[in-house]
Amino acid sequence: SPWIFPRFAPKMAEGGEGWTPPFSKRKCLCVITGGSKGFGRSVAVALSAELARNSHIVVLGRNSESLRDTEKLCKAMSPHIQITTLFGDLSKASVIGGVFACLRFQVDPTDYNHALLVNNAGSVGNVSLRTCEHSNPQELDSYFNLNVSSAVSLTAKFLEFVRPGNLPCTVVNVTCDEAQRPKKCHSLYCAGKAAREMMFKVMAQEEPHLRTLNYNPGPLETDLKTKVMTEAADSEVREEIRRLRDDNHLIDPDISARRLVQVLKEDQFKNGQVVNFHFEKS
Repeated sequence: SPWIFPRFAPKMAEGGEGWTPPFSKRKCLCVITGGSKGFGRSVAVALSAELARNSHIVVLGRNSESLRDTEKLCKAMSPHIQITTLFGDLSKASVIGGVFACLRFQVDPTDYNHALLVNNAGSVGNVSLRTCEHSNPQELDSYFNLNVSSAVSLTAKFLEFVRPGNLPCTVVNVTCDEAQRPKKCHSLYCAGKAAREMMFKVMAQEEPHLRTLNYNPGPLETDLKTKVMTEAADSEVREEIRRLRDDNHLIDPDISARRLVQVLKEDQFKNGQVVNFHFEKS
């Protein structure tokens, strides 16, 4: 089986009804995509430090060994949090159905008081090609399946999954500057991030009972930046990343993840808005 489950702790009784800000002594069910490393891992660890006892964090990723490391870090932060790691490639449509088939067998959403989904999984794409060189339709399909379609489909499946518990829900989409600003060698990345951000803005209008947030973590010190610095077709793009790194202007993912948790705790954002790491709102 491609799914990896740790042992589950016993279930607890369900809590009260109505909306209150998440994490205020509420037992939460959280799903985080792209959690095997980078920002997704940092979010999982930051949430572990804040969630109520016997909350449950489900971490999805494409590297089983790295997922185990994420699990260990979360358990070290809070041994009273349940952690489930699921290994799978979200660019494949069958995987999303498999995720919730597994969870439906193991998790009862009525045991929780709040549901949180963090759509973080994504990739930068082939930055060695310029826009006019992206001629392979299979590569394009694979990219947008992972970076757009899977986020929308997984969100729908998540909301369907938690509906029996009648839980207050928060949905987070991890966005970036490139969703609003074109960047050479990043045509797929810009298009994917822009599409995803707009999808969740529309959902915020359609589903006002949900809390929907587009969070921009800022330029992070992650493997994505290393890939761009070494592989981008444009020398100016490579140099920009190198300069940010040399000037220590890239952000530690742990710091930005703690900022996201703070935003969720304060619960002051407007539905669908973009909240940036640097405390700006748009």
